[in-house]
Amino acid sequence: MARGECDIVLFEHIDRVARDLEFLMTFYKRAHYADVEMHQLHRGKLGIFDIGILGTFAQLFLEELRHKTRRGLEGRAKAGKNTGGRAYGYRSVPLPEVGGKGTGSVKEIVPTEAAIIREIFEHYAAGKSPREIAANLNARGIPSPRGSGKGSGHWKTNTIYGNRSRGTGILNNELYIGQSVWNRLSYQKHPETGRKISKPNPPGEWVITDKPHLRIIEDDLWHRVKARQDLIDNSRTKAEAEGKRGAGAAQAARRRKYLLSGLLTCGQCRGNMTVAGKGERRRYYCANAKEKGASVCTGMPGVKESAAAEAILSGLRHGLMQDEAYERFAVQFEARLKGDQEQAREALKAHDRKIRDLDAKHANLLDAVENGKFSDSIIDALNRTAEDLKALRAARDALVPEPIALPADLPALYRRYVDNLSSTLMDEEVSGSAADELHGLIDRVVVTWDGDRDHHELDVSGKLLEMLAKAKPAGEAGFVSNGCSLKLVAGVGFEPTTFRL
Repeated sequence: MARGECDIVLFEHIDRVARDLEFLMTFYKRAHYADVEMHQLHRGKLGIFDIGILGTFAQLFLEELRHKTRRGLEGRAKAGKNTGGRAYGYRSVPLPEVGGKGTGSVKEIVPTEAAIIREIFEHYAAGKSPREIAANLNARGIPSPRGSGKGSGHWKTNTIYGNRSRGTGILNNELYIGQSVWNRLSYQKHPETGRKISKPNPPGEWVITDKPHLRIIEDDLWHRVKARQDLIDNSRTKAEAEGKRGAGAAQAARRRKYLLSGLLTCGQCRGNMTVAGKGERRRYYCANAKEKGASVCTGMPGVKESAAAEAILSGLRHGLMQDEAYERFAVQFEARLKGDQEQAREALKAHDRKIRDLDAKHANLLDAVENGKFSDSIIDALNRTAEDLKALRAARDALVPEPIALPADLPALYRRYVDNLSSTLMDEEVSGSAADELHGLIDRVVVTWDGDRDHHELDVSGKLLEMLAKAKPAGEAGFVSNGCSLKLVAGVGFEPTTFRL
């Protein structure tokens, strides 16, 4: 238009140009400047007054339509019907028509996708990162939520973790615990770019409905995932409060490789202590002394990683030996068994569906043969189906979940686990999630070297000390393990407690 390539802009109605008055007025100004006329069918040439009146009505119509649409969606949400959008793990099922008109649709669980959702939750709760989980799913060729539509078809970190405040991502979808949340977000077009932007609505405006039949994740597993997310978010918030931004804050929240990663601080320069060495020779050294030289920090002998962990965990081990701690463990252990049993039931249901489908196929083939409508290919298909059906039925017994029964020696197993706490938590398979938990209990560990006594001292502060106080250890009690001693001073509370190695 600005290049003089047209003389008239012709449209059926002004709302075909836009329903935004500001846009229409800007368009009119540009057309007028370029000597281009705006014509509407059945009206002819429009002037600025026409644009103003018709544009206002068009915008009002759009606002009213938006209001009616939202009101209709709210009614659907309260009635338990679908309000649009897709959720991995579910499919939409149309409701019966009434008077020849559709009455909406409802969701139902897709068993194969539900199994993947449970796997994602279990792996994340066990300490795996969203990146590792996504890589594993992609390596196995599992279709992503957008595998057959828009998108790359691959699992990504954001697909799994999403945004907690916006309820996006697999780990944040309340529908997996049987709770539907509508109106969490509102969408508006940016006045300059025209892009649709989402904004969180206040929780008081959300419409929450219970849908227990759509539950995929049990409460215990959901809470374990939320607890780990809280730990990571708190680590990031703490890092930002200490002045770290961007990559620094993300590093603080990243999965830790060693149990005490990010906790030890040099007593001389207050710099971080990092691990060097391999296997049993791994030790913590002051990063400033190692990388910046003696002018910044003179450093100290390295602290053996296993010895530092054992010194701190010996106090934790004592707290876990209390009766109250065992009772909590027994409740959580039984809940885990129930979760496993529920997964086994779902697997059995899926197996039974396969048997029913194959049985129906076998019956149809058999009818064809009995009615004389058969060929060599039908006979072969009948034989293959019979063999597959026999194999599925033979495998069914192994899938029947066993009744839940706590091991008779559970207390002894628990005591053995606590006794082996250090070696268990320092195992690379669980050290990442264990480190997250430990960071929730400990704020910092300041390491100093006592040359006269030839040992390190670890001053620990944080909630771990509060837990130990509740465990009521003796005021001057000492615990000896693997050559390391732990001394808890009287009235620990949040006061520093000194561990000597």
